Amino acid sequence: MGLIEDKALVEAALFVAGRPLSVRELSKALGIKSHDYLEKLIELLAAEYVERKSAIEIVRVLGDKYVLQLKQEYSQRVLHLMPRPDLRTGELKTLALIAYLQPIEQSKLVKLRGSQAYEHVKHLLSMGLIYAEPYERTKILGTTPKFAELYGFPENDPVLIKEAFKKVIHSEYADLIEKIEKGKQNDRKGDGV
Repeated sequence: MGLIEDKALVEAALFVAGRPLSVRELSKALGIKSHDYLEKLIELLAAEYVERKSAIEIVRVLGDKYVLQLKQEYSQRVLHLMPRPDLRTGELKTLALIAYLQPIEQSKLVKLRGSQAYEHVKHLLSMGLIYAEPYERTKILGTTPKFAELYGFPENDPVLIKEAFKKVIHSEYADLIEKIEKGKQNDRKGDGV
């Protein structure tokens, strides 16, 4: 394929993913071997969005990942048009804990929420509301820009999101907060603190 087709393919991948993708993920999914070439394609696409003063932008996040998203000034104005995800109560509770505790190991989340958390995580991932990155024998979970847009946050800033969820978590999940605090104390004891 040529440059134009390759750029269009990268743009399509970022669009349908609805979550941050690393150059490695893009390379594997699109069959483009050169990471440098992919980086250049992303830079060209990002520059084109800037040049035409688009409401859409490509942003580097989480170190080496890229996401196609609405600019903040536009997302706030059209937020009411976005479809709300159809989540069951258990999935909402799991999402709230991920948002509050991010980045959180999936194994710790399962200890807090029970084995049903695996299915919740699977569904939340498929909706693009959270990301999961391999970490040792588990995964690290956190929210995505799609989550931030959907729930009215100006950006996917974990500190801002945690602060907003603090009141909800502490009032709704006092028992889980107690469990979390005990877990932290036990971790400190295990570390010799």
